[in-house]
Parts: sequence; structure tokens; C-alpha cells
Amino acid sequence: MAAPDNPIEPPGSDPDAGDQLKSWLRSLAPTKVDLVGDFAGKERFAIHGEALLAHCLHTMKVDFDYGFQMLHAIHAVEALLLRLRDRGCNFHVLWFDREYQLSIPTEISAEVAYKYQLTRNILIQHFAHAQTGKQPVFSFVFPSLDSDSFTQYLEDHHPGLFLGSDGTTPWWTGGPELLTPLHLLYRINSAGYHVACVEHLEFKASKVLLPIASPRGAQRSLNGDAPTLDTSPVEDNIGDRLAVLIKEHNLTAREIISLYSLAHVLDQYAPDADEANDVGQQVTALLLQVVFLRQCSITGRNFEPRGSGLELGSAANSFVCSLSEPAQRILGSWGSGPFADSAWDAFDLFDGRLYLALLRSVDNMHLPSALQEELIQLGGLLEHLCGYNVTAMWPANLTDTHGGEPGLKNADRQPNQSAPSFPVLPFSHPVLDEFLTSVHLRTEAVTSPPVNHRVHKELTHWHNKKPIDPKQPPKALDFKARRRNQRFMADIIAYSASLTGVSGKIIEPETVVVRSAVEQSKPASKQPANKGKKLPVNPKKPLQKSGKQKALEEAELRRAAKFQDKSPAIITFWKERCQEFSKEPSLVKRYLRVQKYLLGLSPVHLSVIGSEVSLYLCNVLRQTQSRYNPATITHSSVLAMLWSQIQETARLTMTEEVHTLVTRVLQSFKLPVDKLSAPLSKRKMSFEFLDVEKNADLLPPGKSSLEFQLESCGPYFDRSFDSAPDPRVSFEPDAWQRKVLDAIDEDKSLLVVAPTSAGKTFISFYAMRKILEANNDDVLVYIAPTKALVNQIAAEIQARFSKRYDQDAKSVWAIHTRDYRINNVKGCQILVTVPDILQILLLSPSNATGPTSFARRIKRIIFDEVHCIGQSEDGLVWEQLLLLAPCPIIALSATVGNPLEFRDWLRNAQKAKGHDLEMVVHTSRYSDLRKFIHDPSPGTYEFTGFEPVERLPFPGLDSDCESPLPFLFLHPVAGIIDRSRDTLNDASLEPRDCIELWRHMTKYQNGQYQVPKSLDPENVLPSLVKKSDITKWESALKDVLASWMLDPNSPFEELRSNFRGERFARLSSKYGQFESGDLPPSQSGAVVSRRSVFSLVTDLRTHGALPAILFNYDRVGCETILQGLNNTLEAAEAAYKQSNPEWLKKLGAFEEWKKYREAAKLKEAKVKETKKSRSRNGDDDGATKGDRARDEANRELSVWDSFDPAAPLPQFGFADNTKLTQQELNALLESLTWKADIVRPWILAALYRGIGVHHAGMNRQYRQIVEVLFRKGFLTVVVATGTLAMGLNMPCKTVVFTGDSVYLSALNYRQASGRAGRRGFDILGNVIFHDIHPHRVLEIMSAKLPDLRGQFPTSVSLILRLFTLLDGTKNSEFAVNAVNSLLTQSRLYLGGPDAKMSIAHHLRFSIDYLRRQHLLSEHGVPLNFAGLVGHLSYTENAVFAFHSLLNDGYFYDLCSSNRSEQEIILELMLVLSHLFCRQACVQYKDGKFLKRLHRSPSVGILPDLPQKASELLERHNQQTLSVFQNYVSSYVDQHLAGTPDNCLPLTDYKVGDVQNQPMLDLSTILPASDSPRTPTVVRSPFSALSGLTDEFGSIHELCETVRAGVFLEESAVPYIPIAPKETNGVPLNAYLYDFFKHGDMEALKEFNMIKGGDVWYFLKDFSLILSSILTSFANFLDLPTADGEFAFEEEDEMAEDEGPPLSGDEEDGTKNDVSSAPAPPQKEPQKTKAKKKVVADSWDDEESDEDTEDDTETANHGSSGPQAPSWADDDGQNLTKIFKTFLALRTEFEKKFCKTFA
Repeated sequence: MAAPDNPIEPPGSDPDAGDQLKSWLRSLAPTKVDLVGDFAGKERFAIHGEALLAHCLHTMKVDFDYGFQMLHAIHAVEALLLRLRDRGCNFHVLWFDREYQLSIPTEISAEVAYKYQLTRNILIQHFAHAQTGKQPVFSFVFPSLDSDSFTQYLEDHHPGLFLGSDGTTPWWTGGPELLTPLHLLYRINSAGYHVACVEHLEFKASKVLLPIASPRGAQRSLNGDAPTLDTSPVEDNIGDRLAVLIKEHNLTAREIISLYSLAHVLDQYAPDADEANDVGQQVTALLLQVVFLRQCSITGRNFEPRGSGLELGSAANSFVCSLSEPAQRILGSWGSGPFADSAWDAFDLFDGRLYLALLRSVDNMHLPSALQEELIQLGGLLEHLCGYNVTAMWPANLTDTHGGEPGLKNADRQPNQSAPSFPVLPFSHPVLDEFLTSVHLRTEAVTSPPVNHRVHKELTHWHNKKPIDPKQPPKALDFKARRRNQRFMADIIAYSASLTGVSGKIIEPETVVVRSAVEQSKPASKQPANKGKKLPVNPKKPLQKSGKQKALEEAELRRAAKFQDKSPAIITFWKERCQEFSKEPSLVKRYLRVQKYLLGLSPVHLSVIGSEVSLYLCNVLRQTQSRYNPATITHSSVLAMLWSQIQETARLTMTEEVHTLVTRVLQSFKLPVDKLSAPLSKRKMSFEFLDVEKNADLLPPGKSSLEFQLESCGPYFDRSFDSAPDPRVSFEPDAWQRKVLDAIDEDKSLLVVAPTSAGKTFISFYAMRKILEANNDDVLVYIAPTKALVNQIAAEIQARFSKRYDQDAKSVWAIHTRDYRINNVKGCQILVTVPDILQILLLSPSNATGPTSFARRIKRIIFDEVHCIGQSEDGLVWEQLLLLAPCPIIALSATVGNPLEFRDWLRNAQKAKGHDLEMVVHTSRYSDLRKFIHDPSPGTYEFTGFEPVERLPFPGLDSDCESPLPFLFLHPVAGIIDRSRDTLNDASLEPRDCIELWRHMTKYQNGQYQVPKSLDPENVLPSLVKKSDITKWESALKDVLASWMLDPNSPFEELRSNFRGERFARLSSKYGQFESGDLPPSQSGAVVSRRSVFSLVTDLRTHGALPAILFNYDRVGCETILQGLNNTLEAAEAAYKQSNPEWLKKLGAFEEWKKYREAAKLKEAKVKETKKSRSRNGDDDGATKGDRARDEANRELSVWDSFDPAAPLPQFGFADNTKLTQQELNALLESLTWKADIVRPWILAALYRGIGVHHAGMNRQYRQIVEVLFRKGFLTVVVATGTLAMGLNMPCKTVVFTGDSVYLSALNYRQASGRAGRRGFDILGNVIFHDIHPHRVLEIMSAKLPDLRGQFPTSVSLILRLFTLLDGTKNSEFAVNAVNSLLTQSRLYLGGPDAKMSIAHHLRFSIDYLRRQHLLSEHGVPLNFAGLVGHLSYTENAVFAFHSLLNDGYFYDLCSSNRSEQEIILELMLVLSHLFCRQACVQYKDGKFLKRLHRSPSVGILPDLPQKASELLERHNQQTLSVFQNYVSSYVDQHLAGTPDNCLPLTDYKVGDVQNQPMLDLSTILPASDSPRTPTVVRSPFSALSGLTDEFGSIHELCETVRAGVFLEESAVPYIPIAPKETNGVPLNAYLYDFFKHGDMEALKEFNMIKGGDVWYFLKDFSLILSSILTSFANFLDLPTADGEFAFEEEDEMAEDEGPPLSGDEEDGTKNDVSSAPAPPQKEPQKTKAKKKVVADSWDDEESDEDTEDDTETANHGSSGPQAPSWADDDGQNLTKIFKTFLALRTEFEKKFCKTFA
């Protein structure tokens, strides 16, 4: 929804403004993304300071009620900003004086509001002072949004996001103030900026998750009526006197502000006798606070509330409130006043709780002499400033010099850091003990009742009960399974056929033969040592030739003879073709026909006539060029093609005549001719060449050869970078590519960072060939980020390699994803998979038991698109795999923001395993990219069909446009926003960009900023320019420009503005405004807006820029665009068919033909009947059956036989019908039409018109057909989401970004734009921006890539899986190495020795948690439901919550209750909806949303958990909290003893730090009743200032307020917040619960607000979770199945045929069939005999000696061990009831879910 047509007025000025703002907020539909990885990258965003302060004060529970804990407030803000900065965020904090009230709760008195105002002003000055040191400037203050200074800020910095507030902070209780933050967000968003709300910030490991909303509607300027500020000077005598005093006394900021405020208040204060004593005490308490804050440790300031505080109405509050106004006055002029250079400590200006304690104790206190002197000094200064003699008001004992010297200590007051509060359960393991030696803990063995644990063995698949290693050979596939396999393989082969090279021919598979050991020891890259030297010759003995050499020589002689025989025929045929070509009147068509002929020549034909054919092309271009005005762009473009083609001709074998003409043309272009090869023969040419006169000049008028090359010929430049022949590959690799080949030959690991189209593809296939040649057993694993890329890579392997094996189970390749498997995974040599599957394979014990096990045979792993490690979803698995990899790796990426840091981390990880890692970086794209904004003239037109386009294949869409181009070209320098060298380095310049930059720089240079003459292209470039020359020149130009960028007074701004031009400024100012007669960009019918997507694609077609991929990062948006294109074409075609006379005439003729054909058929039938009658009567006509067949074949076919009046007409589609016959098209689309509802009819119909859609929500077969048709050239327009950009081979001329999105980040922009101009297809790519604000376009172009930052990879479930691996392989070397890899190697996220200590402690307490949950024995043996937890590890905390409910008997009690089965199942579904696949219901306060729910079948908002389940989960969370609080205590005790937590986190200011002076212990000075509490151990002392102790309410609170120096990652702690109690009041979406009740997926989209593209996948995830749960129960109970196999299978992708084929040794080829699930036993199962040593499918019913769990376990609190599981010792009866109920639930869920498959 767009913003309202009329701007919304500020709250208060319009009574309807509130409803309008709320309506606008509902329309935003923000998308939750990773702020750094998915959106901002390294780009700057803005944080609204007032909203930030309000959020931090509330969430961190800062005490502004009883006390005034300013330091805690400052710390809270800094802590949040540091968390952002640590995760790579680049932000500015913006303050607006007009909106200062946003930091103050509503409905609060002014006598309390001062706390918030003063804290805001202190923060502003605090950040300003921090910026004068090492901190960069990050805080800015503006009068208002309307101010000129803010407008200038936006122009200078262009923040990509504004982080404000939506007004949901609880202290904004109502009134117009509630709408003020919303109105601010509305104005920012309406000005074209993304917005988000600080209330929804979520930190997860290294990620910052945040819902972000894109700009809506027409953008409006922020300029308005700026407030008029009173800047007149105010007389300030006290300030003047204080300025003099600071020169004599070393006063800090806190002392200056305190004295100044007191002096101002007391100067005008005339109290009566009764008030004088109270005022004196208050002044004394404040001065004492100033003294104490100098000397007191922060850990000694933890006071609990006592009596009245600084609340409204108290005398103390009134006094402090009076000090606020002068304090804010001096702060306002701090930076420019006389106090600016004073030591800054005002961040700790006031401690309300300390002040109140001092105020109560001032009469009962005795100060040490040193403090007395400081107090007397301050009292004297105060008297000097205002004449108030405070010393006269002091009680005698306060400064009594005869007292003792209490309170001084030489060390900071530390908490009692003793052993942890609670003991841990004992644990010992031979592998882990060494790693845990640094963790010293108290264990206590307490006797518990014996528990009958079961030892977990990983013996079955995670989703069914089939054995991983079957004892018997697999059953043969049934007929359906074989047919499915065959059909899928046929699809793969057909798909691979589309993955062609430039020639368009199918890649012939290379038959790989295992090389001998001798051959493998001699890499092909190594040249012989005697190369270039003459071998010694024995004159008496002739040199013997090998048999191979003789055979080669004989073959060469036969080839030469054959060549001589064929030459005359080839020349004759060429002469005939020449005559045919010359008859073509259109030069464009003639050129295209000859070009196609040239490309189709065989090597033999090319050697005979190739140069002549190429020269014929030059001749056509000469004729074309002569028809254009030499001053036009088109003339230069044709000349550039001629320039390129003549050089191509010169490389071929030439006759004398061709050689002469080529020499003359080269000379006319001022190109060197000295390296031309000599002609080989004399032969008269078959055509007349439009000759060039001797010494003639073909260059454009006024252009030198160099200028012409740089301006027009850049796309044709030689792109090689030190290329040379190499026998290892079929092309001439560049130097960097040879370096890669050498590293693979030397078995090194590789990190290759190179842009798309640079030539990375060959790396993977060379590594695969090496593996295949080595033997028949080694394995290479290829990891792709998406299933679409998995399918493509497998198809390419199928097309490239074949190999013969002795065993049927062996294969070259296999696919394994969660949805399907193709070929035998364990029998393949190249496994193509996704990250989570490889993780399962590496951690599965069955894959690592023996030396020939699958995991041990892996010799190399390829990580394609390795930058996915930065993703919020799967990045954790990528990082774990990079650490786990047991072999050399190859990591490939085009988009790594911090390659050096990432290389160092990878190198260390590989070095630990004995592998060297080499990084190869290549920065140049093969094909340059030109960027444009679609900027057509306004208005509409009626589309009546396309006219044929005749255009030479110019590389750029702006190469032949003499009229105004509907595209605005953007020079790369014009797109630079951030004046940094990194941004400049990221800007890639093609040759014409370089010369334009040089010209602009020489134009705008001045005396200080000069362009060296050495950069003149005439001085720096050779006569024939290559791409490598341009790269060097570009770098030198950037070096000079970078110095200009750093100085705001340089000519850079003028230069950049000139590059952008007036057209860009006009477009920016009028963006989103529709002129008279225009239509919105989206409409239906044949009347088309020139700004629409249809008009855009039409313009691309006109300018030869198709095929194109249109990227829109919303699935529904993609389909909407496709439907709009298709509707326009259909509407125009319908109008044409109804009114066009020629069509109506043709249709009439067709109808006449049909009548004639029917009559002919009737006549023919009568003739046949007559013949039959004669035959029966013996009167045969003598015609045999063969004669009649020949007569039928010879029957003349009519043109009407193939006419289909319903078929799309060519002029009403974008399809290129020359690329595919109708029969080929129908054959490809047959698989989509044989079954209804595979794809929607209009999507299928669009394919026939040359347009398709591609996103993850589409059917797999449809997506692959779209890819095939696009690669073949039939489809010329595909609308896609970002999934298509992840490495898929979809080359195109143009990439279009249509519509803005939060996902249009620096990373996704580079990935998607890289599809344009792919190597081997186009020499130049076009990038178009459509329907995106021009300034946003600049942000996208200049955005820097995010740094790759890892996550915390040691989760509790991973630790359990490692124990499963160790136990299942009996602590094998492979398993030990895996454990060491994950536990001892450095992390991207952490790193350093401190991190290893944190991981060790985290590991030990994770083990303690697992022990208490009965998942791990004392000796590290996995127990009970460890398999369930391991297999559902991707749900992490949810599975632990589920397990706790299972352990505590909730599910048994529910399933055993007397309620009806349906009630039980419904409650069970409610509980599961609270645990798994959770989605927040953010609209729960939206009135319109709630009204719609009342009329819907959905409840929308998930009901609360049942009380008992809620209580049990709360208890589980509390137990988990105790375990991890214990972890923090132990870590502090062992590693942080004596390390104070007294630094502000962001600015690093120390609190209470006075060097070489003893610290003050307040407990020895203040009365016992007012003494501070014992310092906290776990919680930060800054949080303790507000009275918080080491008692925590939740894991979240523990993680948020833990002391500095302790690593505690909330996402790695196994707990789940209970909604809405522990989710800030936000309830969960009831979509799962609702679907289970009504089964209506459309209702979930409409009423539950689940995105259409996500619904099916959410439901599928839940379905797989149910399968895993049931499998675990069945394994635990050892349930049999009817056919001997457990029938739970994974569903295939949505409506994919009948499902993918499954390999015979691992799957039975059946679909997921609920009815075939195992039936629970009806009678009590027999107990296992005591001495029976039989292991069930996945559980040991009896414990062996080495896997025995001790009967005694240590208690949680030292009295008793963990409570036994509810199902223990009942022979499975409890679990059987639970299993039955879950099975019934799954049956009902699957019944409804399967209906949605189409």
C-alpha cells in the first residue's frame, strides 16, 4: 500500500492523523532480515537517538523512579551500540532537539522528566567528547527534521536505513505524544528511506535481526518550516568565574557541572531558617557524592532502596530537579565554551541511590582526612562562586580530624568470588578430559534412584526406521520406482543438454580412465626439465620413435591428404553461399546470416575459407558504416565492430588477397601490422570488397586511434591476463587460473575470490576429474547453497564425465538433499549436496567406523558461494563444515567483503589438519557492466503488437541510439556516495568510463589538485589497447581521485555532480510523481504506461538488450509482474484478432479449409468403402498396402495442417521462435501439461509467449524447464527472485532490478547483476534499475560488501551429536579429529585464547545440562532420546523444550486423560505450535486485523500454552538458567578474578579510576543500614547500580546483563521463551494450529498474514518434524512395520511429478504414506532377557560394560539427582500411548497437507 495521497499532518494538528498513521504503519509489511548480511552490509544507517535512549532505559530496567542512575543509562545505550558495532554495523546516532520529548515517558511530571532530559544532554556531549579521541564521529545533533543541517547531512551521508520507534515502548501510554515517533518514521519513509523500529531489534550470535520496511508511495522532501532558535548570548557571571577557577584547580567535567549547577541554584536561593538546614544537607550530600565518585569503585555502589527516593513530591527530588536546568545550560555550550578541554567524566554525573544514602547518613559519617581536604576544597569553590558557605552547615563529626582513617583500601572492592553456587554432575571422557582440564569445578555425587537408561545407537535413518547399514542387499526397485528413476534421469540428461558452450553444441561427456600411479605422480603442468635444450644425438644410431608418435604422425598425414581433397569442394560451396548472401537486401540480416555461417564452420572449413568469410563480414560492416553520418553514435559502433572483426580475420589463415585487404584495413585504423602471419596461398576471392584507399583513415572525424578505441571499442578488447597454453585444460588459462590448477595438483586448499564471469567454473570440474582419475573409491563433495544449483551442477557433471565401474552400485555422481536422493550416495565419487546434509553425513557414526567408510573416503570438498557463511539461516552449518572438513577444500565466491581476514581464519583451520591454503584473488570481470535507470518519457500508449527489430548485435543498448534514450546512463563515479577508497575500489570502470574520468579530472583540476601528465592516455597506453592495460590505467586514475575524495574542498564534488547531470537531478526531484495522462506503473489491458514493466521490456527489445532477467525480491511480486506482462500481450492479441482484416480473412480461409477437409474425408471414406466392396466381390484394383502407404505419404500437406488459431501470434510475445521448433517446445512442456494443477494455466501460457518466472516456491520441473528454455534462447524474459542469482547458469544480456526491497543489498546486487554479460555469451552486460528511487540506486551501486562474520558454532545439540559420533566409532581418529576441529580451532565470531576458555566452560556446562536431561551418561554415552535431539538439531531450543515435556510426563498425562481423542490431539497440536516453526503475530494490536479474524476460520493469535505445559517449561527454563548462571560464576571465579568490570563498553571510559590512589570502601564509612550490598558476581556492576542482583528472571536477562569478559550467547542456551509471557507480550501466530483445524492454506495467507511463498514450506517443515518424532518413538519402542520397514519418508518438493527417484540401497521408492505407519503393539511387550546381547534397530536394550550409566548422579542443588524420566521402567507403556496419539495427529495433519501439494 502506498503512502496516503495527502501528507499526514503532525499529531495534534489533525484529529484523523492518528488513524492515518496507524493505517500507514499497517501498510508497511516489514521484512525481517539480518541487518548486516542481508541489508546494510558495511553501509551506514541512522539511529534516532531519542528512540534509542527510551528503548534502552526501558529494556535494561534503569532506575529512574527511586533513584537517578545515570551511569547505568549511559552503559545501557553504549552496550547496545557496541553489540551493533561488534557485528559489523556502521551507524550514526541522530538527535533532534524538537523531538527531545520522545526520550521521556508520557504523562510524567516535569519534576521527574528532568532525569530523562539531562541524561539525553549528557549522552550527546558524552558521544561528542568520545569522538575527539580515537572514536570516529558517529553522533550528530539537529534542530529538527526540517532543518537545513539535517538536509545537508542526508546529502553528505545518505543513510540506507532510519532506525526509529513505532511508539510501542510501554511507557508511552497514550495521548498525542504516542503518535510523534510514528509521524517521524512516516516522514522519513515518505522521503524515500527504509525504516525500522528499535523495539524489534534482535541479536542472534553475530547477526542483527530486524524487520525493515521499504519506502512507500511518492517520495516527499523533508524540508519544512525549521524552528527558530534563540541564539542570543546570556549573561553568565558564575560561568565566567568558574572558567577562571578551572585554570587554578584541576577540575573534571563532573565537578564543573556540579559546582555550576549548585552555584546557580544557591545564588538565587534565600531559604528561611527552617529550610536552611535541609538545603545544607542536600548541598553537602551532593558535594560528598562528587568526592566519593572520584574514589569509589563501581562495585561498591549497589544500594537497595530505603525510604523515600527521588520520586515526585520528595524534597530531595525537588532539589535535584532544580539543579537540572543550569546543568543542561552549561552542557548546551560545552563544546564551544571554556570547559571543552576539561577531563570528561560527566557520564557519571549523578548516582541517585548513592546520593540518597549520603543524604540519610550525612549526620552520622566520618570522612578520612584525604577526603576531608577534597570536600573542603569543593566547599570553598562553591562559596567563591555564589557566596554560599556550605562548610558552616556541616556536622562536626564529618570533618573531625581526631577520628580514625576508615574506608581506604588499595584495591578495588571485589565480590566474594568463591566456587560456583551449585555443583555439577560428574563427567569423564578420554577425549574430552584434556580439553576440559582448564575448567575446575566442584562435583558432588549424590545417590539417586536407579534409572533404566537406554543407550542410543545411530543405526537407522533419521526420518524412517530403515537401517543405515543393512545386513542384506537392498531389494530391487518396483516398477513405479524404476520408471520414476528413469524419468528423473531423462530430465537430468535433457537439462544437461541445455548447459552448452558458445557454439551451442551439447557437451560430449569425457570418459574418465583411472590413471596409473606413475602418471599421477607427474602432473601435466610440470614441464620437462630439458625443455628448450637440444638433446644429445647419437649419429650412429637413429632416434627411435615411439608407437604413439608414429600413430600421431600417420594420422596427421591422413588429415592433410583429406584436407587437400576437400579444399576445392569447400571453396566451391562457399562461392555458392556468397551468391545467396548477396541476394539478401537487408545488410543487418545479411550480417547475421554470414555470422551464423562462420560460427558453424568446422575446423577444416575454417582453415580453408575462414578468413574470407570473416572478411565478408567486414565488407558488410563497411557497407553499413557508409550509410551513417560519421558524427553519429551508430557510425562509431559499426566501426568498432569492423575494428574487432578485422582483427579476428587477421588471426586466421589468409590468402594473399585477404592478407592485402586486412593489412590495408588495419592501417586505416592505425593498428600495427608487423605481427601478421604470412599468406599461405593465392586464390581469387568470391566477392568484391569495398576497398579502403591507401593511406585512408577509417577513424571517426576528429578522433585519434586511441580515443576511438577507448570510446567505442572497449567491449572488444583482448581480455587475457598473461594467458598461456596449458595441457591440463582445453583453453588458454590466465596466470591466476594456472595458479589455481597448480594448487589443486599439489593437494592444497584454495580460497578463490573472483567476480562473476571471471572464469571460476573450470576449477570445480578440474578437481572432479582429478578425483575420478585417481581411483574408483575417492569422493569429492560439492556443496551448493540451493537445491536449484544442486540440480544444475549434477546435470553439468552428467554432461561432462562418464566412467565405467565394475560394480552396479557405483556411479560418477549422486544428489542428496532433504527432499530427494538420486543415485547411490555412498557409491558415488562426486556427491552434490546442501550443507546440512553433509553435516549429517560427517557426524554419522556409520560413515566413519572403518577406513573405507564414506566420510573417510572424502578427499576434497568444494564450497560454492562460500559467502553463505554470513547468512542468518544456514551460516552456522557452513562454519561448522569449514571447521569439520577432514580434507583439503576449495572455497569459491565472488562476494567476500573481508577476504584477508577470512583467508587467515580458513588457513588456520586447514593448517590444524595439515593442509596448506592458498588464496587466489582476481578482481576483473570478463565482461564489463553498464548501469542505467529506466527513464522514459511520461504518458501512455496502446500496444498493438511488436514490429520486427533489425539491429546489428551491438554490445551496449546505448550503442545505436540517436534519439533520446529511455535509459539514463550512470557513470560508476556518479554512483559513489561514501568518500572512501574502498567504495572507489569497488567501482569498476570500462575503457570509455576511464577516458571520461580522465577528461573530467583534467577539466576540473586546479592548482592544488593536479592530474599528472603521465596519466594522459597517449602516454600510458599502447597503440593497440588490451583489457589489462585499462586495469592498470584505471588503478592509477583512482589513486589520484582518492586524494580528491578525502578533501571536501577538492573538485571531487563538482566532478561527481557533472557525471550525474541534470537529467538525474530532474528524475530524482520528480520520482514517484505522475504527470498528466500517465498511469501508475502497473495496470492491465493493452493501454500501457511508459513507466511500466511492459514498456521497459519493450524498450529492451527495441535496443537489442534481450534476453533479460528481471529481479524482484518478492515471490508474489514476481508472479504479479509476469501476469501483468502476459495480460497485456493477451489483451492486445485479442483486440487484434477481433478487428484485424487480414487475420479475419485468414481465419475465414482456415474455416473454409476445414469444411473442404471434412468433405474430402467423407469422399475418401466412400471411396474406401467402394474399394472394400469391390474387393469382397473379387474386383481388386491391384493396389498393394505399400502402394496405398506411398500414396498417403505423397499427399500434399496444406499450410493449414499446422495452423492453430488459438496459438499466440509472434508479434504478441517475446519468444524467439527461431531457437526452437513447435514440436521441441511441446515436448519440453509435456511434463507440465500431463497432470492438472502442476502450474497455474496462465503461468504455463506465458511460456509460449517467451516469458517465465523463477522462484523457490515454483514447481521444480517448471523451474528447470524455464532454465532450459532461457538457455536455448526461446524465453527472453524471466522474472525471478534472488535464488536464481546463486550460481545458476542463466546468462543474459541484461539484468533488471524492478522494485526496491530490503533484500536488494550489496551482496545480492553483485550476485544478481553478475548474471549479465556472462563469459562466452556477451562481451558487455547491461544493468537496469526500474521503479527504484534514483538516490537509492546510487546507494545500491556504491554499497560495500559485508564482512563475513561467523556465529557461535558450539551449540548444545552439536555437542550431543559429537558424543554420538565418538561413541558410535569407539573414539576413532576421525571422530577425535572432528571434535578437536570444532572445539579447539578459532572462530570467525570469537577468536583468540579467551574464546577457547569460553568454549571450554560452555562445553562443560552444556554437558551438565545434557546429563540432567538424561541425554548423556557420566562417561559420555548418548542416552534415550539423544537421536531425536540430534536429528531435530536444526530446531535447536524447541527440541529441548519438547524433550523436557516428554521427560516430565506432560505428554503421557495428556494422552492418558479421560478427554476425547480429538480434544487431546487438539491440545497436543497447540503445544507443538508453541514449540516448533514459531512465527510472531506482530499484528496482535491491530484493530482491523482483529476484526478480520472474527470473520475468518482462523483464530490467528495462538492461545496460551496449557497451564501444566507452561509450568513445566518454566521449570525447565529455570533449571537451564541455574546451569548457565553456574557457568558464568565458575568462569568469573577462574578467569576474571581481580579483573574489574569498570569500563564503558563503547567509549572505553573507566569509572572511578584514579591512578596510584587507594579506593574507597563505602561500607566502612556509611552506617550499616545504608551500606551497599555485596557486589554482584554474574551481573554487570553497571546494572547493579539500579538495584539488580544476581537473581535473574530469565535466560534473556542473564545474557543481556552479564558482566563484561564473559561470553554468553543466548541462541546457544537451550531454552525457549514462553509466549507471550517472555516475548515482550507479543503472541505467536496460530497458523499451524489453524491449518490443523481447517486445512485451508488460503486462509493462512489472508487471515494469518503468512506470505504465500512461505506457507507450504512452513507446513512441510512441521511435517518433517512430526516424522522425526514418530521415528524416534518407533525406534525406542522397537515397533515392527507391516512390510518390515518403517514407512515414514520425506515428501518431495511441491507437486514434483510423482516424486523424485530414490536410490535402491537407501530408500524404498515409496511416497510418504500415513496408512503404512507401524501399528503400536496391542499387548504389553516382553521384557528383554538379562543376558541377551542383541541390539535393536537403534537402541541397546541392555547396557554393555563400557556403555553403563551409573546409578548415582549429582544433584542440581546438592540433595538429590535429576528426577528420572516419566517413561522410565514402565516397559514402554507410557511411550506407546504417546506414540498412538502422535500418530493420529500426524495422520490428520498429513491428510490435510497432502491436499495442498498442487
